[in-house]
Amino acid sequence: MKIFLGTLIFIATLLPLSSASAVLLQQGEVLFNVDPATLKISIDEVVVNDPQQAQKVSELRNSPTQANWRWPDRRIQITATANGNDLRLTISSARPQTLNWFSMPSHFSMLQLPIGEGSRIPLDNAEWMAYLTSELSGLDTNFDLKLPFWGLEKYGKTYSWLLLSPFSNQVSFTKASNQLMMKSSHEFNQFNQHHSFDVLLHAGIMPLSGAIRYREYLQQSGQFSSLNDKIETAPEGKKLIGATHIYLWGNTLLAQEDVKKWPGLIGFLQSAAGASLWQSMDSEERNTVQQLQEREPESWQKQPLTEAINRALVALVPLGSTPDKPSFLVAQQQQAVKVQQLAQQLLGNFLVPPEQWGPGLSETVINSLHQAGLSRLWLGTDNWTAAFMHPQAVKLAKGAGYLVASYDSYDTGIPQGLNDSWLTAQLPSEITEKCAIIRADGTKKPGFGGQGYYLNPGCVLPFSQIRMRELTRLAGLNSLFLDVDGTGMVSDDYQPAHPTSAAQMAADRNARMAWFSNTLKLPLGSEDGNAVTARHIMFAHGMETWGFGWSDKDMRHNKKSPYYLGAWWPSAQPATFFTPATVKPRYRSVVFDPRYRLPLYQAVFHDSVITTHHWTFDNLKFSDVKTTRALLSQLYNTPPLFNLSRSTLKARLPDIIKADDSFRVLHQVLWDKALTGFRWLDRDGWVQQTTFSDGSMLTANFGDRAFNGIAVQTLRANLADGRNLDFRQE
Repeated sequence: MKIFLGTLIFIATLLPLSSASAVLLQQGEVLFNVDPATLKISIDEVVVNDPQQAQKVSELRNSPTQANWRWPDRRIQITATANGNDLRLTISSARPQTLNWFSMPSHFSMLQLPIGEGSRIPLDNAEWMAYLTSELSGLDTNFDLKLPFWGLEKYGKTYSWLLLSPFSNQVSFTKASNQLMMKSSHEFNQFNQHHSFDVLLHAGIMPLSGAIRYREYLQQSGQFSSLNDKIETAPEGKKLIGATHIYLWGNTLLAQEDVKKWPGLIGFLQSAAGASLWQSMDSEERNTVQQLQEREPESWQKQPLTEAINRALVALVPLGSTPDKPSFLVAQQQQAVKVQQLAQQLLGNFLVPPEQWGPGLSETVINSLHQAGLSRLWLGTDNWTAAFMHPQAVKLAKGAGYLVASYDSYDTGIPQGLNDSWLTAQLPSEITEKCAIIRADGTKKPGFGGQGYYLNPGCVLPFSQIRMRELTRLAGLNSLFLDVDGTGMVSDDYQPAHPTSAAQMAADRNARMAWFSNTLKLPLGSEDGNAVTARHIMFAHGMETWGFGWSDKDMRHNKKSPYYLGAWWPSAQPATFFTPATVKPRYRSVVFDPRYRLPLYQAVFHDSVITTHHWTFDNLKFSDVKTTRALLSQLYNTPPLFNLSRSTLKARLPDIIKADDSFRVLHQVLWDKALTGFRWLDRDGWVQQTTFSDGSMLTANFGDRAFNGIAVQTLRANLADGRNLDFRQE
């Protein structure tokens, strides 16, 4: 009899299981219905995952809270465990393969997707459907999604899929019969097949349920650090509380405002005494000078003439080093000192005093910001030359209580002579070659913009530690912006000398950021602030307005288009950063319409990472959504970001003051509070409210009519300390 029963069990476990063989799992109030053959999953009769291709099932074992089974033909082992409102899937593979595991059921009305801060997408919206299928299909869950999860809404409930294994995943969108189709797959490969793929399905009743559950997971697994924790490590970070973020543009010695005697300068350039500068200018620049005949240049001529003089001064002071020499950074700092001395020697009679020189990072700008009552600022420069050229301005800014940072990056290495102005990519040739990421086909992965190669962060780590330490010391910085590391952009590296998985590459990026914070004890920021690389940064640029439209020809190339962002010139005030543009209708809808926004990222990281806009899209970049963006930032309690030059100081300062006034007073109360709730107060979604862990509430009226005493385009703050404040956007 025992032999007979054993034979029956053996035969049954080799047959495909139908939906009738689904297992029921429950530990708490939520009932999970799982089909082991297809991974069709339901929660209390609501299907949350459509069936995949049916597989043969063997060795099925289950209890009330857990089930285990195998797909023998695929050599896959699966465990499903119920725990309260969670169902955890743990999937292991004995061989490399792609696992298609998720398909979105068609009956859901809303999709939550953390592209940028967070989006809530009506699944019948044609604009969103076109955007997802044409521009976002093929997402990964560590870089493209800022948080590795998505949520599905129906009947007031939110069903969230949290990818606890955030690497080697892909999300795709297609359209069929005017219906959006969403699928996800996981790749088991030579790097990760010895690790399980883990997913957590969470059933919640609030819009932010998935985000809050993901925050809990990070805390429970030791992957979350609060701003308080980070400030204990790097005390200067407290200066970020209530600070507006400003990029000061221009890395040259002189600004056009530094010339007090233009006719005399024009004459000097054409004299024997000015011959060395004259010979360092090109023919077009010399022709412009000659045509002036010692007259005052027109205003539009002053900027290019100033840049020509700056280039000529640098050309007369050879650098005397190369990226292959350990002295390369010191040589740049010494060159800056010599350029200052040469300018004073040759041109001092025509210029204002040297301590006032500078296009962005300058005494004039710093004093103006301080005198305007801006008591807390983060000031960044696009590269470290500005700090080398103007050490007195760095000292003045720090004395005013500001954070001063330079842009730095170790993501791309380029050959010498290819683009010498791209300072961060000037790495020793040996490092560029040995640390280049190798793709599966054996070729090196081209770097940013197709130049040079992308580099393995673990391989570059020792060099980056040396340069970051030296840079902050030589430039006198008390902060740093480390580009790319915070984006979660990683890949598998097939380099035989250092094969690296995507997960390990993320760990190496985190190691670089942790080293900076723990060793140099200064506040560190990076791009975006994706969840997988957020633990060791205090601030991030690119979450609130993320980089969008990268391949849009009207935005990037068509100079006649109203959507054209502008050229990357002049260096002291690039048009792409300063010239206002309007937003294409598609992007105005999917990126900026507040009805489609959801503070998913803030619900996870508000009291951990201070996030703001991408530096190419500052508060003033888009004239038609300026007010909406300002209100969204206030509602989420995130700082404004501005691009500023000496020439734009007068025009932009009023906007900076206004934005700073409203942000600082609220952030100084809420910076260490979790964002715990979000709701819509009107049926159409124009009035929105966020709630924080101390009970404070922020309510924004994006609509065109007053709501319960809140004027249009106004934020009302009901703070836990009893204060009630209104902030009106004009």
